Amino acid sequence: MQSTIALTHQLHVENGAHVLYFYMNKDVYIANAIAFIETAMVQQQNVIFIESTSLWSEMSQVLLQRYGRIPDCVSYVDNYGFYGMTDDFHPDHVHRRLNQAVDPYITQDKPVRLWGHVDWTDEVEIEEKLYRYESSCDFTVSELGFLTVCAYDAKQVPASVQIEMMRTHPYLMTDRELVRSDLYEHAGEKQYAYPSLSAQAKLESEMDLYKQKLDFVHVVSHEVRNPLTVIQAYATLLSADEPDPERAKKLRTIVDYTVVIDHEISHIMTTEQMLAAESIWHKRILHPRAVLDEVLHIMGTKARTQNIELVTDIDVAQTVTCLGNRLGYKLIFSNVISNAIKYSDEGGTVRVICRVAEQMLHFDVIDRGVGMTEQQMERLFRKYEKQNEDESGQGIGLFMMKKLVDEFAGDISVQSQLGVGTHVGIRLPVL
Repeated sequence: MQSTIALTHQLHVENGAHVLYFYMNKDVYIANAIAFIETAMVQQQNVIFIESTSLWSEMSQVLLQRYGRIPDCVSYVDNYGFYGMTDDFHPDHVHRRLNQAVDPYITQDKPVRLWGHVDWTDEVEIEEKLYRYESSCDFTVSELGFLTVCAYDAKQVPASVQIEMMRTHPYLMTDRELVRSDLYEHAGEKQYAYPSLSAQAKLESEMDLYKQKLDFVHVVSHEVRNPLTVIQAYATLLSADEPDPERAKKLRTIVDYTVVIDHEISHIMTTEQMLAAESIWHKRILHPRAVLDEVLHIMGTKARTQNIELVTDIDVAQTVTCLGNRLGYKLIFSNVISNAIKYSDEGGTVRVICRVAEQMLHFDVIDRGVGMTEQQMERLFRKYEKQNEDESGQGIGLFMMKKLVDEFAGDISVQSQLGVGTHVGIRLPVL
């Protein structure tokens, strides 16, 4: 059951709710806004408060009278600049500013709630623009789990627009009441087709068998990792003190192999986690460059152990954000690069190219390895399908990677020729 959170002192809604507030009375509006802030203080949450300068001035006076200062947890943002009210209303620009506002709290894992007062502007196609912005906002805040209130002056917004706004918010609030919106259509809601009972039984049997294998590996992994850490530590110390360059190189190779083995164990355990929990699918704002840098560090070590040159061409700013899951992105990046290294000949080259274009993260991995036949390409993303029986693996990595790419609203393309090599391209949306 989804947990509830206090909206004000008296009102509770589902955690991550998106509330549409049409107010009639300015004094009641200010009272509700103050209650929203005070409840955040009690729950030790931060507040991003997007409001007009005039109304914020009145609210500030109330807060100063009660607390002697503006609470540290409150971050005020001028709504005219935030919503671009001095110019045309551009939903994409506003959504980008929203992501920039919440990103510091996400990065530092700080709880936050948002209050945004959208002053009505009478411009061409404003209804369509507001609907597009609120739909995008609803998807983002519900996925991130932030409580968000979008406030409008009911006397300024036509009834037809009010009805459209109710389609993008699960809750409708007035000065005195809070109700669920019967018109709400969740932007991210999916309809699921369930398999027949026999198909479901077969699927569960297959999954149980694979989980049994992973359970065994999980137990063994815990026994292996402790001595592996000791080996890595001693080899590192010895290589640092070894005067003979050749012997020092061999000791560093031992360190590299322990790093690769530890990564493979972590990868197996992560796959087990994916099958046993739903946390891998939960989306939040993340920085893909940081994830990619972490993966490239490990993959560089893996490439050295197999005498493969890993060439990187990365043009992605550290500030670029995506909506996804850090662990999921890590598995996507590492699976593609690891496979390219695994299926390359010793002395070969693997190229990793990543850049942002047209609001998409373009991630490409190119190798000149063994390649695949057309028949292998057709089976590429099937569960438990291994493309090369001579190599290790359970044949589930690519299957799970494809599911993750789909879940994160991306797409994947593969070009391959037997004996020539493979080019994998992944596209993931950026915010």
